[in-house]
Amino acid sequence: MNSKAITAQQAPRITAQHKRALVAACIGNFIEYFDFVIYGYFASVIARLFFPAGSEAASLLLTFAVFAISYASRPLGGIIFGHLGDRYGRKTPLAIAIMLIAASTTLIGLMPTYQSIGIAAPVILTLARLVQGISVGGEYGGATSFISEYAPANRRGLYTGWQTFTIGLALLVGGAVASLLTAMLTPEDLHSWGWRLPFLAGLPLGFVGLYLRLKLEETPHFAEVQKTADVAPAPLLAGLRQEWRTVLIGMGLIAAPSACIYIYFIYSPTYLSVVRGMTLADAQRANLYSLMFYCCLLPGFAWLSDVVGRRPLMIISSLAIALVTYPAFHLLGAGNFNHTVLGLCLMSLAFAPHSAAALCAMAEIMPTRLRYTCLSVSLNIPVTLLGGTAPFIATWLVSSTGDLQSPAWFVTAAAAASLAAALAYRETLHSGLRQH
Repeated sequence: MNSKAITAQQAPRITAQHKRALVAACIGNFIEYFDFVIYGYFASVIARLFFPAGSEAASLLLTFAVFAISYASRPLGGIIFGHLGDRYGRKTPLAIAIMLIAASTTLIGLMPTYQSIGIAAPVILTLARLVQGISVGGEYGGATSFISEYAPANRRGLYTGWQTFTIGLALLVGGAVASLLTAMLTPEDLHSWGWRLPFLAGLPLGFVGLYLRLKLEETPHFAEVQKTADVAPAPLLAGLRQEWRTVLIGMGLIAAPSACIYIYFIYSPTYLSVVRGMTLADAQRANLYSLMFYCCLLPGFAWLSDVVGRRPLMIISSLAIALVTYPAFHLLGAGNFNHTVLGLCLMSLAFAPHSAAALCAMAEIMPTRLRYTCLSVSLNIPVTLLGGTAPFIATWLVSSTGDLQSPAWFVTAAAAASLAAALAYRETLHSGLRQH
């Protein structure tokens, strides 16, 4: 069956199965980014508890180094889970991934500090982050494959846009929880036990996601591949040999989101409080407002990608990110809370169109028999190189150059890579998912 026939079958209506598939796939992304934003918000707390050093900057660098190290295992997770997903189906790898994410997140919440067990504390924290990186590496490409293959063809942009929305929602909820705990608890209670509470939420969320994923059937697109015995025996080798151009375009498309999410939304509370001198509560509140604005924008731009296409949104947004970020960083240092919120919201507005369209564009250019693996490679390598290292690089740039706006140049370079990829990408709005 060709892609046009499948497109015609999927277009008519939204079913309960479509909705269950969407929720089941998105919940893993929610846990992943909820954990990462909590880690970012409480970086200064974790630095003191697990990495006591001679200076606050040194402690923060060690904390963000562990944040980056966890990303080193993401490509490995993508290869392992991608192989399983393209060989045997999407369901089982996604079920395993969500339980590993939930277990490692919960372990961080239960972990004793440096004062209790000494050097073992940062070692165990690092190991937990590595396991989390492996599972997340398999989660991201699998969830994108799952959603895009279940989505009605005429609403694929909107459906994959909800995956991006879930990431924004996780950042928003994580930020809200962190801000609430910071406001309600004394500094002593926050350092003693308060920071642990959000991490402990990972386990019940993981069980909910596992239940939903086990109840679903295999995606119709991959079921067709299995039916025709077109399963690739070595998906990674086949993908790198046959689809290397597509993989490179996908890596370029995800460069800007990798930098923007981690600089705009995860690093910014630490930046505003440590570098710009805002109180931690005000820094978190400003970031929270920008996240609310970002989340409100995503569904509209995702819907628009099903009308005008993926390519125009990504080109315009990449240009906007490159042009807006540096001036917006000046607003963050104006010493005025409203100006700070304005700066963060301007960056969110520039980023939202690309964020809403990129995952759908990437899924549509990958063939079904190799989609899980190719997406995992395309997603995990840029996120590892740009996203996982973003807080560390931003902290180092500010410390070494003395330029308080220097993190903006990092984002601008990533936007230039995404612009080049968007120009190389051929519009897929009317061609649909590649089946072969």
